Amino acid sequence: MKNISLNIKKGQIYCYLGPNGSGKTTTIKIILGLLKTSSGSVEVLGEDPYIDNVKSLDVKRCIGSMLEWDGLYLNLTGLENVIYWAELYGQDKFDARENAVDAIQKVKLLDWANTLVSKYSHGMKKRLSFVRAIINDPDILVLDEPTSGIDLESRILIRDALRNFVKRGKTVFFSSHDLEEVKKVSSSLSILNKGKIIFNGSLDELIKTFGQNEVYIQMKNPDDAFSMIKKFENNVTSLKINGPIISFIPNPGYTPDLESKKIISSWNMEASIENAYINAISSSGDKI
Repeated sequence: MKNISLNIKKGQIYCYLGPNGSGKTTTIKIILGLLKTSSGSVEVLGEDPYIDNVKSLDVKRCIGSMLEWDGLYLNLTGLENVIYWAELYGQDKFDARENAVDAIQKVKLLDWANTLVSKYSHGMKKRLSFVRAIINDPDILVLDEPTSGIDLESRILIRDALRNFVKRGKTVFFSSHDLEEVKKVSSSLSILNKGKIIFNGSLDELIKTFGQNEVYIQMKNPDDAFSMIKKFENNVTSLKINGPIISFIPNPGYTPDLESKKIISSWNMEASIENAYINAISSSGDKI
């Protein structure tokens, strides 16, 4: 990590992006108080999570986490798993069971509540892991790849739960490679590469700064397309040809000349988060 600085505001879903090995998991461990920094300072809810005192312990009770390793007990039922964690957070047996049933119902797992977790699908385990992360009604929720490899229903349920979570003034720290999901939920985001923050801002700012529109041209036939690409090849990137259709991203400052009787039509595809993300990483000296 290289002198990163994060200021995460209350009531937002803060998305944390970056390639494998960039330092995302290290940051999460620091936030959770599992790894101490060699320099600098960390404050979570206004307190240092590393000082061994009552205030530090209270802060940790206000944090929920869902990591890539779900940590569920396969030999317990879904309900037993959640009750166990609720009781660890100090809830009595009655409240723990009532809260667990309510939370499980919200992610549509009630029919499976008394089934051993070993029989759950991957998506069901993710939903249960999410329930466990919020069973203490935390002020801060730290998520590491919460939607990785799960079905559409599970994605929607977790996404809706996150939106309801922040509506109540809570905060989410969301680390993911799932750019499409980030697009749907992010309030603000950062991109980390090789331990250094290379972008910090909103999704719109990311696309405006690093996004590039893709140009599509439909020619009369494939032969015309092959002839036409020579006109652009020195001034564009991502040049592709598919039958009579050419596509490319113009270099900065270059406006392609599309005046030709052989062109049937042309159109622009707006920059995507994927395009902007790749360009941001490339701008820091790496290629994806």
